[in-house]
Amino acid sequence: MTAIKIKQTLLEIAGKVKPSTTIEDIYQQLALLHDIEKSEQQEKEGKIFTQAEVERKAKKWLK
Repeated sequence: MTAIKIKQTLLEIAGKVKPSTTIEDIYQQLALLHDIEKSEQQEKEGKIFTQAEVERKAKKWLK
C-alpha cells in the first residue's frame, strides 16, 4: 500500500469514528483492509486455489 493510499484510508476511517469507537474497532478495520489488499495481490499473481482444490484441502484439514 502506498503512503498516499494509507493516508486516504486513515482519513476515511477517521471520518467514520464515533464516540463509541474503540482502538480495537479501528485495528480490525485496518486488518480487514490489509487482508483484502493482500488477497487481491495474490489473485493478480495467480496464487489462488480452484474450488476443487479448496474442497480437497478442506477434507484433509477436517479429518
